[in-house]
Amino acid sequence: MFGKLFGGTFGFMVGGPLGALLGVAVGHNLDQGTWKASIGLNPDTDEASTQEVFFRTTFQIMGHIAKADGRVSELEIAAARATMEHLRLNSDQRRVAMEAFTTGKQPSFPLNASLETLRRAGAHHANALHELLQMQFNVAYADGSLHPRTHARLLDIATRIGLSRLQFETLHQFFRAQQQWSKQQGQQDSKRSDNQSHNRRSHGPRPSTPIQSLEQAYRVLGLTRDAKPDEIKLAYRRLLSQYHPDKLPAETASAADIKQATEKTREITAAYERIREARGL
Repeated sequence: MFGKLFGGTFGFMVGGPLGALLGVAVGHNLDQGTWKASIGLNPDTDEASTQEVFFRTTFQIMGHIAKADGRVSELEIAAARATMEHLRLNSDQRRVAMEAFTTGKQPSFPLNASLETLRRAGAHHANALHELLQMQFNVAYADGSLHPRTHARLLDIATRIGLSRLQFETLHQFFRAQQQWSKQQGQQDSKRSDNQSHNRRSHGPRPSTPIQSLEQAYRVLGLTRDAKPDEIKLAYRRLLSQYHPDKLPAETASAADIKQATEKTREITAAYERIREARGL
């Protein structure tokens, strides 16, 4: 999602199942110095090992995707660093993540073995695998468009970690819809800023937005004006989890279903941003 990243040019945030896995990994395991060099999982693999696999492989694949078109650009590196920033990694954790990114872009990187490890680690974390793939789209589109070789590589990666072609295309379509929405939001923000400057001079009405009023924003999130900050954030995350297109059954979801879910997600996000701005959150 990497322009403004994570909610800007790229319309995706690290949250949900993957956010939980990575959050625990970077908040506990790396601080404990338990980052592992091996890529295999033992039969008695515990949750901590699963978290480490997701964390390491996420950045390794980013490096691999960045290199898929033949060269790694500054924008692709910036996209990877934006992920680290969003995860609030400390200096040591960033170093480990960048080492994984660098490993992934090497010709000798054992992609197939790493993907098999990830597939096994993600056997009970399907939604986290979906989100991990969406993270890769952020790097894949960092230069502004998707190179054919990069697209083919992403599809192959999705297949190897157990996702169907339909699931891949659904995630890809959702990412592009978010990207387009973010672009439109940026244009609207620019226009709104110009209009607000004009309105301050002419005392005209405030330009319309997807959420017309603060009251409407609270209604969309099912809240009242006296809601506490934690309640606002919880409602936002709960609704995103409920209406996110990833929650649609990949085998039966239609284009109309995806469009409706994307529009609902847009409304929820716009409402949250309106409240967050008003409350200074």
